[in-house]
Amino acid sequence: MKKLSIIMLASCLVLGGTSCSEEFLDRTPPGNLTDETFYKSPDAGFKSLVTCYRGFVGNFWGYEAARAELGNMATDDADKGGSDAGDRPFVTDLGFGRALSSNETLAGYWTARYSAIGNCNVSLERLPEANLIDASGAPLDPVQKSRYLAEIRFLRAFFYFELAEVFGGVPLVTKTLTVDDRTKLNRASAKEVFQFIEAELTAAANDPAMLSAAKLQASEVGRVTKEATWALLARAYLFFAKDDPALFAKARDAAKKVIDSGAFALHPQYQEIFLENGYKTKEAVFSIIMGDDPAIPIYGSTINVYCSPRGATGGWGFDLPTQDLVNEFEEGDPRLLYTVLQSGDQFPKANGTKEVLDFSTYPNTGYHSRKVYLPESRRGQGWGNDAWTYHPIRYADVLLMYAEALIESGGDKSEAAGYINQVRKRASTSARKDMEAASRVLKVAEKQLPDVKAGDDLRKAVRHERRVELAMEYHRLYDLMRWNTLVPTMKAYAAKPFSNGKGGNFTAGKNEVFPIPQVEIDRSGGSIVQNPNY
Repeated sequence: MKKLSIIMLASCLVLGGTSCSEEFLDRTPPGNLTDETFYKSPDAGFKSLVTCYRGFVGNFWGYEAARAELGNMATDDADKGGSDAGDRPFVTDLGFGRALSSNETLAGYWTARYSAIGNCNVSLERLPEANLIDASGAPLDPVQKSRYLAEIRFLRAFFYFELAEVFGGVPLVTKTLTVDDRTKLNRASAKEVFQFIEAELTAAANDPAMLSAAKLQASEVGRVTKEATWALLARAYLFFAKDDPALFAKARDAAKKVIDSGAFALHPQYQEIFLENGYKTKEAVFSIIMGDDPAIPIYGSTINVYCSPRGATGGWGFDLPTQDLVNEFEEGDPRLLYTVLQSGDQFPKANGTKEVLDFSTYPNTGYHSRKVYLPESRRGQGWGNDAWTYHPIRYADVLLMYAEALIESGGDKSEAAGYINQVRKRASTSARKDMEAASRVLKVAEKQLPDVKAGDDLRKAVRHERRVELAMEYHRLYDLMRWNTLVPTMKAYAAKPFSNGKGGNFTAGKNEVFPIPQVEIDRSGGSIVQNPNY
């Protein structure tokens, strides 16, 4: 079986072709693969699959950085950071409600998502008809081919969902485009994009070749499962329920399938989810492992250095948790300790000394993200080793999605409160000291979080719980969007003394979505139209 250590493999796919009259130009250069010869090569099917998974890691500025810039920095949870105000100023614009159609983050995100979608389209077109062989040269098991295709459909739906969250309706491109096709692209409506996502995920989940998590072998960690597909369906239903409340019941049912599978559980210690082996816990519903082979030097994600403190650590100082986020945590909640860093925190170095964090030499909020920070002793040969995993979906998220769907669909209030309390109790029983022999400025009291009760404001309770449980994990923007509270939340944040006016330009009827990149409108010859009021 194949493990998806997604930075280890890259296939050489020719995504388009040209026609030349000169005979020598029609010859395949020795040692090069054309699209025809590639699909006849050993393990071409798996390599195509890996190329599609690379949509999560193949473009740092366009996706990994942009994911943090949108999900965290565009909200009340985090400020931009960096060396100064002039360091990526267009990121600041996202959170102030003044992003233009020329915004670099938005342009990069659009390009990265459609590039990933393009790789999926190529594979979905080529794999069904290809006579694939496995690594040994034997014909590929048809069930394996079907599994590859189901996983790719999940990935393509995931990438489209990410586009729809940011931009609303977008062009639905489901085949490899020609140059002429660029000028014929039109935006599908948000509803049409949702219907596509729903159909793709439903087909993937119902495909007999898609494995359930219980049947996933240890060597296959990181690959899509039925449960991951149901979980993403639940998330999509919740997001689009803002326009169709009937979808709350569908979200409830999809999330319950994940719960009823029995394949997942809350990991007893919250902080361990974000440590080196976090992807091995039963909390990981769908995780992107940034490499896991010690033989490969300096590999993985750059997000750790991008979002870590400047100075001695060598970090770039972006994605700074706000005081508003810190204030959201209840007294005695140890999750705060594993969400933020403070100046003066000390972490062990490989030589036995301590790395002391110092935020005094550059602008900051007083906090950095703990969830992406790697102490020097875990950086291996440099930033970007395998000690960090991105969890697009984890089990606590599923429990809270189910609780929310219950609440919004008129379900049993006691049951909803019970699922919220599962997450809170795990927090209460997590350690209140750092797991890596560190010395932390923040001290969390030994105080249990009180249970949420059926008679409480459960909508408020689940929204609070999502904010603190999933803080700095890139969910905040999309939660605010689907709750239809992004504009009022950011305008209220602008009035707080530590906001520096962030959020003050948010306007109803405009800032519920972001502008379509002007470069894409121009490339389409105007067939792609801009969002209202941009």
